[in-house]
Amino acid sequence: MHLTLSSKGQIVLPAPVRRRLRLKAGAKLELQVRNGGVFLSPVQDKLPHFEPIEYPPPGSLKFSKYDYELDKFAAAVGEDPAP
Repeated sequence: MHLTLSSKGQIVLPAPVRRRLRLKAGAKLELQVRNGGVFLSPVQDKLPHFEPIEYPPPGSLKFSKYDYELDKFAAAVGEDPAP
């Protein structure tokens, strides 16, 4: 693929390339000079938003009714219930 450098030093990325990389107007690109050529790559401006994980405080672990039923079953069979 050939691009033309304008008198202002600008290039135009072809639409198929912009679509493939999901680049919109105003997207930031990083330029690196490698082995006598240039390499362009999209810049990730911000990290994706993550919701914090709410862990229960130590010592507040809650068991479901099924855990208690398993312990009763294990006792009836003669096995030690899980600690």
